[in-house]
Amino acid sequence: MKNSFLTYFVLLAILITTNQLCFAQTNPANSSNQQKAQLKKTEKIKNKVLNIGIGGKITIIQNNKKKNFGTVTDVTVDDFEILEVDLKTKLRFDYSDINKIHSGDGQKNLITGKRANPQKGWLYGGAVVAAVFIITLIVISDKDF
Repeated sequence: MKNSFLTYFVLLAILITTNQLCFAQTNPANSSNQQKAQLKKTEKIKNKVLNIGIGGKITIIQNNKKKNFGTVTDVTVDDFEILEVDLKTKLRFDYSDINKIHSGDGQKNLITGKRANPQKGWLYGGAVVAAVFIITLIVISDKDF
């Protein structure tokens, strides 16, 4: 009796497990949509690199959020190469490994030693100008001088 109970229990466990594995299949339509989106993103990155061109300054943000700054030295169909400013070495990147690309390599901050996003430079400059303007208005509006 004990062996038959154990046998039925094992069979039930196998049936439940295999049933769950059947439902874990992926939808091929979703995977093709993801592949199309990845190809479109890769083509967009490739066009940006081609627009910057060889000798152009570039900022690369990889899929793992690592940033590299440098000058484009070579562009091929599948990848491109830059001369990294901070590491002083040539690095090769596949277009599919890149999340974002900006033109310009950003100026190094003298205090932190890190490079800023070149596209946000105008934002930082605007914030400084606005702060100076507000401080000037406060000083001028003070009636005690």
